[in-house]
Amino acid sequence: MSRPAAPPAPSSKKKPVKKPMSPRTAQFIAIGMALAFVAAITLIVIASLGGGGQTDALPEVTPDGQAEVQRDDSHYINGSADSAVTIVEFLDFQCPACAVAAGSVGSIIDTYGDDVAVVIRNFPLTSIHPHAVDSAVAFEAAAAQGAAAEMYRALFATQEQWSANVGSQAEVFRGLADDLGLDMAAYDAAVADPATLERISRDNADAMGLGLQGTPSFFIDGEPAAIASLDDLAALVEQALGE
Repeated sequence: MSRPAAPPAPSSKKKPVKKPMSPRTAQFIAIGMALAFVAAITLIVIASLGGGGQTDALPEVTPDGQAEVQRDDSHYINGSADSAVTIVEFLDFQCPACAVAAGSVGSIIDTYGDDVAVVIRNFPLTSIHPHAVDSAVAFEAAAAQGAAAEMYRALFATQEQWSANVGSQAEVFRGLADDLGLDMAAYDAAVADPATLERISRDNADAMGLGLQGTPSFFIDGEPAAIASLDDLAALVEQALGE
């Protein structure tokens, strides 16, 4: 009959005693955890800037000839083709300088009425303005219902609020359209229609073809308006009206 194996003799070795963590090591670990937390938050913010249905790219448009300052279907926010003077502005609705310029353009409209036509074209600076394309889409969708001037004013009146927000502002812009009393089914259809982005791309292609470097960029009666300040714009308009 086999005998059960004898239990092993207790080891004479003593278990090593763990040394307490030094304050310096604990500090390094805490710093590492803090940096990892900051990195994770940064990744979330970056992801949210490009997510949520936000449009940050434009489809490529094949140039259809020479770049044009104004096209037959460009949007008027004041006056008409019969006005004595025409201002064409290439703008970005998220551009702070364009918001300031909107005040000067409004003053010109108030002063001269329909004697001065104002045409708005899109030049979204997507590399620095994450909401530039979506705001342009909102403008185009409103313009399709004859509300270009109203959405132009609404976007700039609220720019400070939505421009600072993270993530898509499409719902904010939709709220502006609703406040303007637009047909929301038609608005939504225009926002979703690829032709709307293509139209913005054509404006953008014209801006690039004309050699524009930034926003706002103005033309008066088809000629570049070389201005050092917005006061110069009003002076050039007055001069053009006197010719």
